[in-house]
Amino acid sequence: MWAISKQKVENFFDRMTRSMNLDTKKILSWYSYVLFIAPLLFWALIALRGCASNQSIKMMIMKQPAVAIATIAAIVDFGLGYYLMLNKKQFLVNRQTYRFFMASQLIGQILVGNLLCGVLAILGMYKAKTLKKMQDNISPIVIAISLVAAVLLALCFMLILLLEF
Repeated sequence: MWAISKQKVENFFDRMTRSMNLDTKKILSWYSYVLFIAPLLFWALIALRGCASNQSIKMMIMKQPAVAIATIAAIVDFGLGYYLMLNKKQFLVNRQTYRFFMASQLIGQILVGNLLCGVLAILGMYKAKTLKKMQDNISPIVIAISLVAAVLLALCFMLILLLEF
């Protein structure tokens, strides 16, 4: 029973990635574009809301804690997206590095509600099997970047919980 379900899920991911022509490099590129552009659009929305309500961005952040938390998550995403755009090859070195990064991002992005990045991380983890499996360890820089981003996003999630309850 388990093998049949696993095969169906694999077939679904295979069809999806083949129809969109996605490989590990394209998934990482799209991931970096989403992480880089989404915060810019968020900040444009905040600026537009500020202009419409005759408030400065600073006042909006101070008066609305949810905006402040979303701004922290946007800053983390923007920084990570920028770093990814510049250093894609560092994440594509081997299967372990790529999977570790995608797994940590899946957890962090799902916690703050970034579902598009969550889907891309799942597809990235699935397509990681196409990368070389080397005995090299995961790069310490990738570990640090992944964990810092995931921890900051988890802290944003805890702040959201504190805000709601």
